[in-house]
Amino acid sequence: MDTHGVGIAGWGAAGQLMAAALGHSERFRLAGVADVDPAAREHAAAETGCRVHPDVASLAASGDVDVVYVATPTATHLEAVRAVAAQGKHVISEKPLATTLTDARLAVEAAERAGVVLLVGATHSYNAPVRVLRRLVEDGTLGPLLSVCANCHTDWRRRPRSAADLDAAQGNGLVLRQGAHQIDVLRYVCGGLTESVTGTTFGGADGTELGFSAQLAFPGGVHASAYYVGTGGFDSRLQTWGVGELGTFDVAATPETSRFFVLPGEGAVSPVFGTLAATFADGGAWVTPTGALVFAGDDVTEVGVEDEASGWQALLAELAGALDGHPAVHTGRWGLATLEVALALHESARTGRRVGLHHQVPTQPDLQA
Repeated sequence: MDTHGVGIAGWGAAGQLMAAALGHSERFRLAGVADVDPAAREHAAAETGCRVHPDVASLAASGDVDVVYVATPTATHLEAVRAVAAQGKHVISEKPLATTLTDARLAVEAAERAGVVLLVGATHSYNAPVRVLRRLVEDGTLGPLLSVCANCHTDWRRRPRSAADLDAAQGNGLVLRQGAHQIDVLRYVCGGLTESVTGTTFGGADGTELGFSAQLAFPGGVHASAYYVGTGGFDSRLQTWGVGELGTFDVAATPETSRFFVLPGEGAVSPVFGTLAATFADGGAWVTPTGALVFAGDDVTEVGVEDEASGWQALLAELAGALDGHPAVHTGRWGLATLEVALALHESARTGRRVGLHHQVPTQPDLQA
């Protein structure tokens, strides 16, 4: 099978995770790296052996590149998407797609005019256990979905951050950088069509927030809640075998925590992003690092996902499907809708009001089941 060359724009943490994922792909290969920082280009060349470029336009113009993963600062995403689409190349944009809804719409329109694929990811809605919840919604096993609850406790705000990292106007801050994961997950499970958002931030605002709480309303009376705290202290990974967003065992047991939590876990696991639980009319489900526990009356069963792609590999699988003509979930318009929810959360926090939404799109059927 012919492979597609993928160029990475931005040799930071996300770019390096994509490079690692490409190393395990049979369909895609690393074909180049672009970064405006000469030192980053030097590191990329030494670590990958591939050709490096000074900017996105040069990378997109390379004859060996078919797809560009844009992992540059959010404020540069629109320019990058336009440059790649102008070369007739496909695009994966890091979330959020842009800093404003206007820029996000322009990015979507640029890709659509050029007839190229635009995906936005990878977010944690790519995790295989999350797809289990969506399949329970689709097949009606537990009756109609009533609510979903996502909780995450990390030390995100205790890590070194620049002023730009905490500026929502530049597409940054905890809501846009971390909350986008929870919003994407909740939209995916609940069908995508968020009707309104009510939320608050605490410990700061417009990017400097230490945490947030939000209620998302969906058709049919379905509600979802998102709660995130980035101050450190309690860690959500205590509730998930010590597994976090990288899909590794990161938290060891102590005499105090071992009384209450199973640490560490064992075996093959999927990345998880905090805890996620769904309530249905006839039961419920709790996401685990290995799938989900499904509760129906007095019966509890486990649905495993050991043979399913998760995280970055699921993103590449969706890209492959999109290139083959199959519908994708995480399109540019999906990314626009997730950005709309995140920006509405900020607006609700400022005004104290419920904010209605107008750019939502539905969840597509799961092709990776």
